[in-house]
Formats: sequence, C-alpha cells, structure tokens
Amino acid sequence: MSEQKSVSLGERWRREATRGVDDKRLAAALELLPSIRKPMVRIRPGSMRAEMEGAMGSIHEVSLQVVTLPQREWTTVVRVLRRSKSIIEALEQGKVPRAFDRLLARIVGEPLFPDARRVTFGCSCDLQEKPCRHVLALNELFARRLDEKPWELLVLRGIDLHGLLAKVRQQSTDHDLPPLAFGAPEEPVLYPEAEGADLDAALSQTQVRWLLGDVSPRAVEAVKKRLEALTKPKS
Repeated sequence: MSEQKSVSLGERWRREATRGVDDKRLAAALELLPSIRKPMVRIRPGSMRAEMEGAMGSIHEVSLQVVTLPQREWTTVVRVLRRSKSIIEALEQGKVPRAFDRLLARIVGEPLFPDARRVTFGCSCDLQEKPCRHVLALNELFARRLDEKPWELLVLRGIDLHGLLAKVRQQSTDHDLPPLAFGAPEEPVLYPEAEGADLDAALSQTQVRWLLGDVSPRAVEAVKKRLEALTKPKS
C-alpha cells in the first residue's frame, strides 16, 4: 500500500484559493507579495485584512471574509477533547491536526477548514478580474502564514484556542460516558491525518494494542473457545 502524506493547512488553502486561476495571474499575484504592508495585516474572527502598496503611492485595501463557526455544541466538543489526548497535545503546540477538523465537522456540523464557497473577498482596486491579483496575493500570504502559524486558522474561524484548552483542562467527570476501554488515553475513534487515508493506513502499532486491549495470547484463546462454545448449536 502506498504511503499517504498529510497536506499542510497552507497547501490546502493555496489549492482552494487558486482553483481555476491561470498561471499568468498567479505569477502576477506572487510579484505583489513584497508590496503587502506586513504591519497592517490583521486577522480577526471572520476576516483577514491588509493594505497593499500600488502604483503612484496608492494603497489598496484587501480583505478575506469567512463565516465563523457556530457556537452550538461546543460543550460536546470539550467533552470529546478531554478524551482525545493526541488532538489536545497538537493544539497545545499550536498545531491543527486534521483530526480536529473532522471532529468539528461531526459535532458542530461544519469543518474548521472552510469550504471555498464560504470565503468571500474584497479589494479597493478597479481591476476587472475576480479575484484580482491583490486578493490572490493575500491568499498566498495567508497560506504561507498557516504553514508557520496554523493556529491562525482558529482565529479566523472564531475559536479562542486558549479558552478552549482551559475548559478542556478543567477537572470534570462525565458520569454519563463509559470509561475508556483497556486504560487507553483516548477514544479509539481514529481520524486519519493523510489526504484520502483510510483506517488501516492510519493505525499505529500502539493504537492497535489499545484497540485490542493488549491482552495475552492465552486470554485471546480462552475468549475464542468461549465464543465457539456459545455459537455451537444445542443438541
């Protein structure tokens, strides 16, 4: 089986932002990157804004707008994260694993990474092509930032990472949830990180042991014999 590689958030953003854009327009956008006034780049819940220097000293105001994630079901997200050690460890390091993206999609109803149709843009220039090269340049800048600071996607989508982690760390026992099986540190619900990966490509040896309970061969044989006895038709 060929190895599946994980695609970075920056590359995912770049792919979506440049879909259907020809190479000539992309090249023009890349040439504009140095004209972005870095101190004026602002990322806030729902928007990213920047200023770009134009000809004859003109300034273009460029923006991206993204709908923030709905606030419903976040209590459930916190409860699940308390049982998802690997996701929490990644978030604490400022990383955004694909598992977190898929977890939000299942619980909140919308993934962290926005659908391209939910991202709008604006620019004060008078160019006819849409998106204009200034917008494409801002998208490229954000893609590069995501490779260095993936947590900025959380900011854009309206997630307070520090607040979320603080709630997860609060000592709280969910009495209505069964204990984790076999002493596992997290739920054996796997969200493959690789693009198009499936479960058998994502299971590590440690996860396999957790899933099987890390029981001895003798115990396995005993269980098999008992199951065989239960399934035998009665005479």
